[in-house]
Amino acid sequence: MYNNFIYQNRTIMLKTKYICLVIFAVLILFSCKKDLGNYTYTEVNKVEFTTLGSNDTVTAIYGTRFMLKPEIKSTMDQGSDTSRYSYTWVYEGPNGLGGNATYTYAKTKNLDVVMGLAPMGYTFYYTVTDRTTGIKFIKRFQLNVKNEINEGWLLNTEVGGTARLDMLSKKSDGNFTLITDLLKTTASGLELKGKPVMVYTYSTGLLIGPDKISYGLYVGTDQTTTKINPETFKWTKTMDLKYEMFGAIPTGFYADLIRQAGSNAAYMLGKGNVYYYFRALNIYYATPVNYIDIDKKSFTVAPFVANDETSSEVPAILYDQTNKRFVKHIYPAASSTTIPDPADKLFSFSTGKDLLFMNWVGFNGGEVFAVLKDPASEKRYLARFNSQTNAQSYYAEITGTGIARAEQYAISPDLGYLFYNVGSKVYEYDMSLKTTKLMLDKGNAGISLLKFQNYKSFKYKDGNKLIVCSYDPSGVDGSNGTMEQFIVPPLNADLQLSQSFTGMGKIQSINYRER
Repeated sequence: MYNNFIYQNRTIMLKTKYICLVIFAVLILFSCKKDLGNYTYTEVNKVEFTTLGSNDTVTAIYGTRFMLKPEIKSTMDQGSDTSRYSYTWVYEGPNGLGGNATYTYAKTKNLDVVMGLAPMGYTFYYTVTDRTTGIKFIKRFQLNVKNEINEGWLLNTEVGGTARLDMLSKKSDGNFTLITDLLKTTASGLELKGKPVMVYTYSTGLLIGPDKISYGLYVGTDQTTTKINPETFKWTKTMDLKYEMFGAIPTGFYADLIRQAGSNAAYMLGKGNVYYYFRALNIYYATPVNYIDIDKKSFTVAPFVANDETSSEVPAILYDQTNKRFVKHIYPAASSTTIPDPADKLFSFSTGKDLLFMNWVGFNGGEVFAVLKDPASEKRYLARFNSQTNAQSYYAEITGTGIARAEQYAISPDLGYLFYNVGSKVYEYDMSLKTTKLMLDKGNAGISLLKFQNYKSFKYKDGNKLIVCSYDPSGVDGSNGTMEQFIVPPLNADLQLSQSFTGMGKIQSINYRER
């Protein structure tokens, strides 16, 4: 009887629970039915984008104008109410520490910029924000930046009395395109001040300092000398030449020239001093090497360094203006040495003359050519010698037409002809025949530079072409400059025009940016 009582109790409890659950469910359904329709549902504005480029990949050319105008459609206003939206362009790029970071590039509906991002691929995000709802709509795409301004002639020109860096950029088809004011075009951040002095490029090895640049692209004026990024042409204050120098730096220092001396080595000359840099031995621009140990004295050096730019094994020849003599620097010495006269000398290395021009060229296995002036007369002399053996191969007065009024000089590296200009006329002097030939007459134009480019890589074959830079005094300043290259035939034959470019400033210095 007791068990039967327990059984009946359990049955009652189960029935009671079941009835309670049914009543609870009915109440919930009734409540929901009663609440139905109490809410107002509003459709949210949606923004849609068209495809950006092919498969959402876009290509930009570094340093040139880049425009991107995405088509935007919205479900509420067709995107016509531009005040309703805000826009942001964001990209992922290197953070300089080996990783990536996110950067805001622009806050405009469309992009219309001079592409200044370093050549590489970037993941971009284009965000449209509906200001009314605060909802963001994001379009992801790939931007590939290519650099077509990466090889060619760098031209340090004068425009309005101030330096301007122009460039003849080599395209993939081998042709050149003129870019006037390269620094402005590429948004470099560098503003040149002062008159143009030099431009030079070479492989430096990894430089010290925060910029970690291993290829030097140097631009100099009579106020300062600095390098710029060789890939993007961007500039920071720490790229100034003084950050590569140790010890006391003369006030107002700038480089008259920088000249490579083999792999990762160079000479730098300024304010009458010459400095030596050799990355492999951690030798930096510090104490000047224009010092003679035996004399215990320094000297003022002429603005020339005659050396083989592709080899540090070939000694560099300097000219001691203080004592009017040739001296030699042998790497990695911290000073220079005098040069003893050979037994079969043609001239004394202590010449007693003024140096007007000096260069090392590959002629006759590699020789130094120097143009000297007698301080007591208008006579000019040509001296030639081997910088390794000190053997002298030539010395004689230059009897060329108008040589006393010569302004620029250049030496043919394979034929040994001396080129010089008197005003608008360019002459070729044959030292063997002692004859002069008028090779070029530019009429009313002025000639600002004569040069043979010494390429570092053997793939370039135009090092034997004469470069003549001229300008039209009556032309528009900034676009009145001309650069021409001429083939120099043997046997004193006429020059043959190879290439001609015009439209740049008045060229004072040029160098080829190799690849």
